[in-house]
Amino acid sequence: MRIEQLIYITEIAKTGSIANSAERLFVSSPGISLAISSLEEELGVKIFERSRTGLEPTELGKKLIARAQEILIHIEEFKNEAKYDSSKFEGQLSISTVPGICRTIIPKTLASINLKYPKVHLHVKEAHLTQVRKDVLNGDVDIGIIYSFPSSHEENQLLTTTHLTDTSMMVCFRKDSELANKDILYMEDLYNYPLVGSTNLSDTKKFHAYIFGEFDKINFLVQSQNYETKKHFISQGLALGFETCLTTKTDPFFQGEDIICKPVIATEPVVSYYCIKRKNQYFSKVGKEFLKELQAQANQYKE
Repeated sequence: MRIEQLIYITEIAKTGSIANSAERLFVSSPGISLAISSLEEELGVKIFERSRTGLEPTELGKKLIARAQEILIHIEEFKNEAKYDSSKFEGQLSISTVPGICRTIIPKTLASINLKYPKVHLHVKEAHLTQVRKDVLNGDVDIGIIYSFPSSHEENQLLTTTHLTDTSMMVCFRKDSELANKDILYMEDLYNYPLVGSTNLSDTKKFHAYIFGEFDKINFLVQSQNYETKKHFISQGLALGFETCLTTKTDPFFQGEDIICKPVIATEPVVSYYCIKRKNQYFSKVGKEFLKELQAQANQYKE
């Protein structure tokens, strides 16, 4: 039995395919196939069965794969124990994150991690909420950063969730808007105003349905994937935009004298950010340091 055989079976359990696993691990498909056949022959058991959708673990195979994951985690921990000097620590850390966090505290967090672990390759992917979850569940990244509303947050049996921070919802508009005269803004005050939002309609519907209660009352003037587009429409007084307090505190645009950001009294006035990762997945020393630093950065903007 070899360590790479354990790596192969855990990877195939994620992808369901020898070809996809080979591509991700930079090895040949025949090499993986032969290694798994050899392992099954050595153990005298069948780990995978073929199905219409690919390879599926047998019931015993699921138990062996879970044990293999534990062994691989211990091996990585063993290797890391020998690396006292963080400047010599090598490896990689991949993160998939929703835009709100990616444009606020992620850059400062990574700058700190890069300084401490200069030989670690860092990779950040900005994606919408649904894609971040997929990236983590598929094992494409080590860590995911998502948002959720308190009433909608659900635990996933495959994921470990760590709370990062809570932030209130703000509505942003130009200072000459008639909304500037209102001390308190309720959602019903905003129904008749044009809104600029994301083109990811699925997440947008969920997001605004939690805020507004009824998605069909929203008047979208423009939807765009480009975050900067939102600012142009707000600055011209053409539309309102919703942002978290975290964003308005860290983005100079929303601190400009021509822009007003006010808290809104909504069904769900607070957004929570969470770090997610797969259970039974090795969480490296760098990953733990990243999460610790991210939490420290978030605490600077606590309301």
